[in-house]
Amino acid sequence: MQKDSFKTVVGGVRPAHSRWIVTGTIVLDSAAHFGGESEMEGADMVLLRDELTEAPMLPGTSLAGALRSHLADSINGYEHPEDSDVSKLFGGSRSDNTGGQSPLYIFDSIGILPDSYGVEIRDSVRIDSKSGTASEGGKFDMEVLPAGTKFPLRIEVLVPSEDVETDTLSQLLSVLRSLEQGDISLGARTTRGLGRCHALDWRAIRYDLTSSQGWMSWIDSDYGNPTQDVKPHDKIAESLSAAWDSEIPHMVDRRERIVIDLALRIKGGLLIRSPGVNPQDADLAHITSGGRSIVTGSSLAGVLRQRAYRILHFLSGSPKAAQTWIESVFGPQHDEKGKDAKRSRLIVSENRIDGGERLRPNRIRVDRFTGGAFKGALFDEEPHYKGGFSARLELRNPRDGELGLLLLLVKDLITGNLPIGGSSSVGRGYVEGSASITGSEKALLGCGGVISETEATVDRSAVEAAVQRLGALLKEGV
Repeated sequence: MQKDSFKTVVGGVRPAHSRWIVTGTIVLDSAAHFGGESEMEGADMVLLRDELTEAPMLPGTSLAGALRSHLADSINGYEHPEDSDVSKLFGGSRSDNTGGQSPLYIFDSIGILPDSYGVEIRDSVRIDSKSGTASEGGKFDMEVLPAGTKFPLRIEVLVPSEDVETDTLSQLLSVLRSLEQGDISLGARTTRGLGRCHALDWRAIRYDLTSSQGWMSWIDSDYGNPTQDVKPHDKIAESLSAAWDSEIPHMVDRRERIVIDLALRIKGGLLIRSPGVNPQDADLAHITSGGRSIVTGSSLAGVLRQRAYRILHFLSGSPKAAQTWIESVFGPQHDEKGKDAKRSRLIVSENRIDGGERLRPNRIRVDRFTGGAFKGALFDEEPHYKGGFSARLELRNPRDGELGLLLLLVKDLITGNLPIGGSSSVGRGYVEGSASITGSEKALLGCGGVISETEATVDRSAVEAAVQRLGALLKEGV
């Protein structure tokens, strides 16, 4: 396919061979933030809303950016310059003044909030990885949409010629299938679990623009709901193939990554603090989203960062070396001035807790000198007890030695040696469970498999080699 396939021909007319319309539904699996601006006082970070209805909005530009970034990563791998093939579907980049216009049209979408739940305020605080305490001035809050929020999805593709249609559909299938499978997150703070979603209810229709009948069918279609008479499919591949009556080739995924899926059980209570908003609420309650107790990605990433610093400091004996490794994996702290902004290569999911229950014990503050209670220091908490949750850690473009660090962190987490949240001094936050390790063969170094307290299908010698390699690099001062 030529680079200028989507440019206009002589006379300013774009070539048109066929037109595809694809619709579906995006469902949020975790809270999400699509940022906007507001002159009203409120949260530090507010949601983007439709000016007419005040309903939350997912702009087409945000979705297009996420899809484009994913396609670029799939074609060339993470942290590589964007391949020219990406412009075939998404058009020229901002820096490419000669790039063609995108054949892809992605519409803005108005969100539908789940029944009984509205926009939430998420309180956050940045944790100092060295001290394990809150950073000075590091508290902020943001508006988020709860899990279960739905966004109608509408995409149109104008195919300029017959010889590029197969390649165009192959790229479209790649990004939409990843969206369907939950491999693309949307909005802000996606490295810490926000914006996880999946897509379903796919409907696709193709108009043949080489015939007058095809043009008339497109013109006569219902613009507001063009695919209403099309049979829905759970899989985007089935929907596209049904509309074209042909199989569409799949693209090769060249991303290098390690993915660890955790199945964790809460041993006692878990308290990731969230302030109450009603008079009857507890003084300190475990955080919820969409009416369910959750484990936030930022909380899990915070404890992993703190433990990683301790491991690296112990193995290297150098705070500077430990901090260098930490910034490479987790990114610099937001309050570290003079640092170049870098996106965390470790992606940590946000997850709902299944089972268990929330209880409200009373506590008092004890005077360390007298051993008695402080006057007026009675307070109550509402932790989540028992139950379990799944979590995913994804390390992108792992570098030499980082697999060993990740394995040590996972070991501490699944064996109950790394508490999550607050009140760990009174036994809260400890979990145990298993870890399933997958990813690209080059990144895994033979360490793929399952690890738990009772069994392990991973190659123990490969795991030991990965940990020893970490230690060797730190001793060498790398």
